[in-house]
Order: sequence, then structure tokens, then C-alpha cells
Amino acid sequence: MTLNEIIQLPAEVSDKIAAGEVVEKPYNVVKELLENSIDAGADKITVEIADGGLSLIKVTDNGKGIMPEDMPLTIKRHATSKIRSFEDIYSVKTFGFRGEALSAISSVSDFAITSKRDNFDVYTLEKHFNSPPIIKPATSTRGTIVEVRNLFSKIPVRKKFVKSSSNEGKEILKFVKNFSAINYNIDLVFIRDGEKILEFNRSNSMFTRIKDIFGESSCFEIKDSCEGISIEAVAGFPDNQKFRKDNIIIAVNRRIIKDYQLMQGIIQSYYRLMPENRYPFAFVNITIYNENVDVNIHPTKASVRFFNPKEVFDFVYRSFKKGLDGLKLEYDRSDIHESKRYFENNFIDSKVYLTDLTTILDTKNSTQIVKEESESYLPNDFNIIGQLFKTVILCEKGNDLYLIDQHIAHERVLYEQYLSENRTVASTILFEPIIVTLDHKAIDYLKDNQLILQKFGFEYEIFSKNSIKVSAIPSSLMQKNIEEEIKDLITEVIKNSNINNDALALTMSCRNAIKSGDYLTKFEMEEIVRNLFCSSNPFTCPHGRPIIFKLSKEFIFSKFQR
Repeated sequence: MTLNEIIQLPAEVSDKIAAGEVVEKPYNVVKELLENSIDAGADKITVEIADGGLSLIKVTDNGKGIMPEDMPLTIKRHATSKIRSFEDIYSVKTFGFRGEALSAISSVSDFAITSKRDNFDVYTLEKHFNSPPIIKPATSTRGTIVEVRNLFSKIPVRKKFVKSSSNEGKEILKFVKNFSAINYNIDLVFIRDGEKILEFNRSNSMFTRIKDIFGESSCFEIKDSCEGISIEAVAGFPDNQKFRKDNIIIAVNRRIIKDYQLMQGIIQSYYRLMPENRYPFAFVNITIYNENVDVNIHPTKASVRFFNPKEVFDFVYRSFKKGLDGLKLEYDRSDIHESKRYFENNFIDSKVYLTDLTTILDTKNSTQIVKEESESYLPNDFNIIGQLFKTVILCEKGNDLYLIDQHIAHERVLYEQYLSENRTVASTILFEPIIVTLDHKAIDYLKDNQLILQKFGFEYEIFSKNSIKVSAIPSSLMQKNIEEEIKDLITEVIKNSNINNDALALTMSCRNAIKSGDYLTKFEMEEIVRNLFCSSNPFTCPHGRPIIFKLSKEFIFSKFQR
């Protein structure tokens, strides 16, 4: 008698092993059942859970239903209505095919499915863990009802890895919200432990559905298309900053997936609009030809594979960048938008707008300008109240109080001026050139980037292997320790990257902007506010920090119980 070391596992064992790849926790069950409902053409879906999905998951839809003779096949592995041949795998027009979801779910739960197709009888299939399925007549309306009870109750090794019912319920609720946001053209009801938590009627746009679900108002729409791929997205304004990346939801052909590269592309599009470790709010659906994406590379269909990933990445990045660049303050804030339009049409002189505040006050005409500061160049309903803590400019407009950080507001103005194609930084020729000693790395950078630095007002030549001779500097550095300023500036610029226009503009705008603690005259405050609202983005500084904070009259008065 020989003992075989290799055996074929019994079906009940292999089915449970396979189920572990598809159904890791209750969330996976809800995801699979919701996607099946959409694939069946449903536009009304009710999801009900109890005990975080461990006691009950019930999904009811009004889809086309299942043919009576197909009921026994619903729980067979690799049984599907979505493909007929191997070639069909690469032209699947649904949420994807694996043919394992219901088989996996039914092997780890008390399972029942009831379905009716128009003009056909209704049947229910019941299966209790390893027991054979039972099919019997039933009554129901058009569509399908799937009930999953006692999930993992007879598989202790699996159940011990499941989180608490509270945490599992929260994860399901989050997915249902996200799913509903992407699939906004369906009616959806979510019931938890007998209580109706969500109810959304179908919407005509993702934007409207997201406002209904999340109450987000600081966001805008993105729609773009290019050669077989299109994008529909709702993205947050730069001041709508989140602490976690999981506020970026990505879907392909309305199926929510995880894609780190696409997420990074979206985050990169907000470069210089948000601080480090802050992330945008975004819901994105990418519609792409089926032959250009493989939807079946993951057991739980959590990811896809693009046949041209770089093109998809570039398209998503460009679409977001174009949306942000074209935003031009089209925020849902009519009061500030009106002020911006006024400022753009009524600033005193374009030459004044294109001049640094520090340069204005050093010119021969500065005395005359300052003498006229009692004349306000702001709209009648936009009033500079004063300066708070020598740091914040206070503005009153209508029934709102605006608090504007003077340093980062001026930094935003200077940053955009420095990057303007028509901008030439005011430069001062030194009566006596200055020798500045630097390390060899800085000298190498200065050799390679002399033309860029000239645009920012620097004139120099290499004096030795470890020093330069500076003959002209930006006028804003005249009242400072020139040698130390040059050293600090060059060190800061080359610290993390090569010298380029953006890096220099960022560094110089930060260093040359007025500081917290600087006293400002009313004219100076008006100049900053006017130039700020003429910028492309007056709400965040180049590092992404918020510039403006608004308090309503109602909020302020409420603190006095008025």
C-alpha cells in the first residue's frame, strides 16, 4: 500500500480556500453584490446589513432577474453570463468577470437568492454552508434579492481576522457612499441594524450626488476626453484640504479600484496649491474602451491593468491640471468673485500691479503715492478695517469679515509676478562688487544656471573655484546683509532640487514678502489685497497654506447671543 503525498482536496475545502481570495470580510460581499446589481441593469438598489454584515447582508435590486433554469448555476464556480469564449475576457462590458463571487459567498454563509425575470416564474435557491442547494418556488417582484446570513460563523479561523462589527459597518457605509457617488444614476437605500441611514434618488450629475452625500460645496467638475478615454470627476478647490489620501476615489468604467499611480497623478496636479501632507478631495471615473483595460487581474476586482498606463496617467494628470489652471477663481463664492472682477478692471496702473510692494516704497514717487493713501481704491463695500497682531489684514465686505494673512498673501502676489513672462525683477548695480564664498556644489549650480538667475536680478561671474563676484542684485536685497542673503538663497534653492524658475520664484517670494510683525499703512494693506485678488489663486499660498479666513456676521453675533 502506498501513501500519496499529493492529494486532490475535497470540493468543500477547495471552495473555501478560493472563497478566501474573494471574500475577505463583509465589505467584499457588499461590493460584489452591488456590482452584480448594476451589471443586471438595476437602477434601484437597497442594501441592508446587521451586525456589521456578519449577521445579515441583503441586497435587493430591480434588475432584469435570473432565468429559472439558470438558478442552479449561480453558485457554481466559473459560471457566468458575461463571457462565452476566452476572447470575450478582453471585451467585458460589465464590472468584470471572475465567476466566483456567489460561489465563494455561498460557501462561507447561509445563503439565499430569489430572482424574477419578466414573464417567468420566481424561484429561490438556498444553501447552508456545505449542504447541497435547495431550489423552490417563491414570490417576488422583478429583480433579484440576495441574502447572506451568519457570514464566517462556521469558519472561526476566518472570523478572528474580521474587525469589530462597528468597524466593519463603517467600512461598508463608506463604500456604499463612494459607490453611490460614482454610480449617481441609481436610486440607493442603505439600512443598518434596522435603521435607514442613507436614501439617495438618482441624479443627473456626479457633482450633485456628491454634494448630497458629503455636503461638499468647495469643489468643481472636470470633464475631458481624448482618443478612446474620457474622464468625469469632482475635485476639491485647493483650499479644500484633507489629511488622508482615502478622500481620492478612483473608478474605471464606474467600478471603484485602487491605483496608486493614478492617485499620485491627481496629487501632483495640486503641486504648489497644497502644503505637504495635505491631499485633495476627488471622485474620478475614467471611461475607457474595454480592449484597452484588463479588468480581471485581481480576485476581488480591486484593481485593473491598463494596456497603456503612461497614456492614462498623463491624461488624468493633464485633465486635473487643466481644470485647476482654468479655475481662475470660479469658486462658489460670489462675493470674492465679484471683488476679483472689480480689482481686475479697476486697479490704478498695471505698472503698479507688476511692482513689488517693497520696490514701490523705495521709488522716487513713493512719497506722492503714500500721501494719497487716504483715497481708497477698493470698492465701496470692501473696507480695510485694520491690522490684527501686525500679521492679519482685516477686511469687511457686506455681512462678512475676511482675515487675510499679510505674509502669505504678499508671497502669493510676488510668486505669480516672478513667474510672469513679462516680469523683469528690479535689479541694483553694486557700487563695489561683493565676493561671496560658496561650496563647490553651489558654484557648479551657479555656472549652469546663470541665465535663470539673471532673470531674477542677479549679475555675477565665477571668481575662483569656491567664490563668485556679484555685481548686481535684486533691489529687494539692498537693505539686508547681501552676502548672507545670497548664501541663504542659493543654499535653499538647491537644497532639494535644481535651480529653475519655479524654485527661485518660490524662494524669493517667501524671502521678500513682508513678514508677520511688520506694521502696514492702510495704503500698503489695500495694495496687498488688490493684488491678491488679481492673482489666479488668492486662497492658497505657493506652499498650499490658506490665505483667507471668512467669518459671517451671523457667526460673530451668535457669540454675543444676539
